[in-house]
Amino acid sequence: MSCDALKVTYSIQPDLLAEAANIVALAFPETRFKLLYRQASCSEAAFIFPKNQYDLLAPKIGSNNLSITFKKEIHVGKNANFSVYFFPKIKTLTLSGYYSEGMAHLIYKPFNNYNWLNGKGYTITTPDYVGEKFELLAPKFYTFFEEFFID
Repeated sequence: MSCDALKVTYSIQPDLLAEAANIVALAFPETRFKLLYRQASCSEAAFIFPKNQYDLLAPKIGSNNLSITFKKEIHVGKNANFSVYFFPKIKTLTLSGYYSEGMAHLIYKPFNNYNWLNGKGYTITTPDYVGEKFELLAPKFYTFFEEFFID
């Protein structure tokens, strides 16, 4: 992250984590999460985007990226662990988590532009369990992050 982005991130850390928890509660109201946030590297995008997309995006992604991981505090029932990545320079947010067939990534751009990929980078339909929840959360996270991280 740039020095300015680091200052913003550290100054809003308590608010950022509190608001992130409020957003997640919309889809997972009875789940308690431990929130971990950090700078997301450009190389992490390589695990989310298909290789052909990543090759085009890599020079544009930059270093002012954010990652928040939500870890379920008690592992009972369905796996609710997931991560949110925000790439402000390419105005893209992703949510990554597990569903019945493996890893799923929701790639979200403003104005409800969704794209679902599996862990191998292939397009999939909305996955079970996390699909509708991630589609609810994506625009809310994007709007919140946009306020702080997009110039």
